[in-house]
Amino acid sequence: MNRIMVNIAKVDTRELARRTGLPNEAIDKVVREIIANKNNHKREPRPPVPEGGISLSEAERKYKMPNPTISRWVKRGYIPILLRTNRELYIDEAKLVEVIRRYKQNPGQGKKTIS
Repeated sequence: MNRIMVNIAKVDTRELARRTGLPNEAIDKVVREIIANKNNHKREPRPPVPEGGISLSEAERKYKMPNPTISRWVKRGYIPILLRTNRELYIDEAKLVEVIRRYKQNPGQGKKTIS
């Protein structure tokens, strides 16, 4: 069976019924159900920021450090993760400030500065 993507709100149910041989009422019912289900899929609200935490994107803006650099520090275990969601990663802000301070004292390549 071939699958095609359609804009369900613009489906011509009479034409679809004619082409498939299905009753128009059955197609109308399915289209109404699809539209109702589509409207029920809302994003869950974001969880509150953990105490003492900051998101990676906010840390990048606030401390003017590249996101890949902060991510690398997190990956190497220099900064602990407080909360991981589908959309965001929250890290310990105090530890981040400490690592940034050490990094800025001797930026070098960063590898030897932090460890």
